Amino acid sequence: MPHRIIGVTRTFEYLASKSKLLYWIASHYYRNVIQNEIDLARITSDDHILCIGGGLCPFSAILFHQITGAQVTVIDNCKECIREAQHVIDRLGLGGHVRAVWQDGGSMGFSLSKFSVVHFALQVFPMEHVLSNVKRQILPGTKLLVRRPKKHLGLLYSQLAGPLACCRHVSHQKACNIGSTLLYIKQERLNNEEKMAARIADSPAAFSCPVAV
Repeated sequence: MPHRIIGVTRTFEYLASKSKLLYWIASHYYRNVIQNEIDLARITSDDHILCIGGGLCPFSAILFHQITGAQVTVIDNCKECIREAQHVIDRLGLGGHVRAVWQDGGSMGFSLSKFSVVHFALQVFPMEHVLSNVKRQILPGTKLLVRRPKKHLGLLYSQLAGPLACCRHVSHQKACNIGSTLLYIKQERLNNEEKMAARIADSPAAFSCPVAV
């Protein structure tokens, strides 16, 4: 089922990449979602963002830069998508700030140490594998933003394993398919006593859903 929704998404993105009107409509739709995610992770112009799953028309990557001024690298495992995405970026005059790279998030071929924020698109598949791969490579302090679908659309997307309710998150009431975005912050590995304290105390370690090294 996730493959079907990815196909639908790419069709829409292709049309938007060719039409200024469709691009404007879609960009306006994503703007509220991106602003919510920026506020959640407190993203600034000092950040370097990696967007995983850019598609043919990388709305999120472009908006992250336009709103915050941050440098953005967007990746996708489809060569055609990356070629078209770079054309869209260049047409907007953002080639010096937003870069599109052909890469599979499940087997990253470059270092992630320079990225302070990693963003996961809703259609990333399989989400569990890509998230696990990224968690192993990022440095402590790196923020992960993971989009989740609306409840009634859950079967259309790759599902994350395990409970997620503990995570700090933001809900997207105005979005049609994006239900919420979860925030993880990678921290150093906690010992057993620290893990217990984090569970019972209202501490930053518990609140930010630390991802162990």
